[in-house]
Amino acid sequence: MDKEQTTLYIQGKTIYIVKASGGWSLIIMEDEIVLDNYHNKGGYIHPNPKQHKKEIKIKHDIQEENLNLIIQHLNKNKKLILNQLIEELKQ
Repeated sequence: MDKEQTTLYIQGKTIYIVKASGGWSLIIMEDEIVLDNYHNKGGYIHPNPKQHKKEIKIKHDIQEENLNLIIQHLNKNKKLILNQLIEELKQ
């Protein structure tokens, strides 16, 4: 598998769900928030698109578990609250 991408629209956000031979990523648009597990070091969130090297370790390394947490967060809050989402992903 080279790369497989699907798109999810929820609560005014577009989420790109990407699976590739090197790992997975979730991209929350229009905020450009990236979650991924590339480089064999587990799951991370990159909360600032202008400083991609800044990364925060998250609890789950599995794409589906992180996607479910994002969906729950957006449905509960009706919007993205970044600091709160980061805490939910770390628990």
